[in-house]
Amino acid sequence: GKGDVELESKSRELTEVEAASSLPEYNFRCQTAKIMLECASLLENGDSSTKDTINQCAESAIQVLGSLLAENDEVIEVWYLLGCAFMACTPPNPESAHYYWENSLTMLTKAKENLEEIGDDDDDDGCNENELEVIECQIIDVQKKLGIYEEDDEDGEDEDMEDS
Repeated sequence: GKGDVELESKSRELTEVEAASSLPEYNFRCQTAKIMLECASLLENGDSSTKDTINQCAESAIQVLGSLLAENDEVIEVWYLLGCAFMACTPPNPESAHYYWENSLTMLTKAKENLEEIGDDDDDDGCNENELEVIECQIIDVQKKLGIYEEDDEDGEDEDMEDS
């Protein structure tokens, strides 16, 4: 009955939690996923026999990144890399890729706003400016992947004028 299903899903969750706790350390898994994606991209220019290997690399990366996301869904890089992994599949999966990239873009935008608020509070800290630059570059990168990047963003220029 219904109780069995609930019990089964609870025991599956418990097994997944136990499995997750026996996994290698977070950063190690993140680096591993990056290496898998790198392998997939290096094989891209090969002949048709490499398609299976590319898929294995991409799917393994998706599994590893999925475990990272389940552990902590606030790491922007993991969302971004998942988008890349779905595009690395043969054939690519743009719907899934865009879902993860859009999430990473939302998170980057929020991080940028938070940094700008902090920056307004104390303006003698050059550290925030560097972080802000990095985030702006990342935003552009994601926008390009999503096909929504516009070269001349006039809104940004106007806001800077008002502040001074």
